[in-house]
Amino acid sequence: MDPVEHTVEDGPPAEAGTTYRYVDMVEIGTWFGIGHRAVANWRTRYAGTHPFPEPDVIIGRTPGWSRDRKGEIERWAASRPGPGAGGGRPRKER
Repeated sequence: MDPVEHTVEDGPPAEAGTTYRYVDMVEIGTWFGIGHRAVANWRTRYAGTHPFPEPDVIIGRTPGWSRDRKGEIERWAASRPGPGAGGGRPRKER
């Protein structure tokens, strides 16, 4: 699968009286019962073969996803490679 071209642009301001809410890696981790570092590892570990969905917003250095994308992220997690796929420490020979 060819990687999709991705650009990052400055976002427009919200309309008066509106604040947009996004979920971060901490909240995504709670969906799966894992820590935010595990979500961060998913983003880097599978970047070349099974990229994590791109964030909708970046605040400083913190990525954020629309809550509406929960199903997409759950499908991504369900289809990610299982244990032993793509690395890890080699088993010791006995």
